[in-house]
Amino acid sequence: MDIMTIVQIGVGLIFLYLVYDAFKPVKNFQQLTEDEVKNKIKASKNVVLVDVRNPYEFKTNHLKGAINLPLPKIRGKKVEIPTDKEVILYCQTGIRSKQAAKILRKRNKEMPLAHLKGGLYSWKGATSTTNRKK
Repeated sequence: MDIMTIVQIGVGLIFLYLVYDAFKPVKNFQQLTEDEVKNKIKASKNVVLVDVRNPYEFKTNHLKGAINLPLPKIRGKKVEIPTDKEVILYCQTGIRSKQAAKILRKRNKEMPLAHLKGGLYSWKGATSTTNRKK
């Protein structure tokens, strides 16, 4: 086996690990359906909805009562996440909210975390659109 083959195998293994790490499940993390999110919000006042999309996306459409903490700011530790409440993350498809959950889980292993499975695409109506000036 020549050195190039060994390097290619090494690069391939690193790539496979990075793909696995990006998609592996988050520990102690709930994936909730729309109905489960609605029930949690109705049942408890200790729930906070966090929209991890960019501000322009949030302004266009968001769930009623949600706060906007964009994923890049979460990555950069530029926001404070409430640790005394159950945090339910969401985005457009569920990918960014899962990334945010991984970041938050590394910082606080005990924080109650969940996300809206499928993001806003899975939410059937009941979204709040802000009034834009025309």
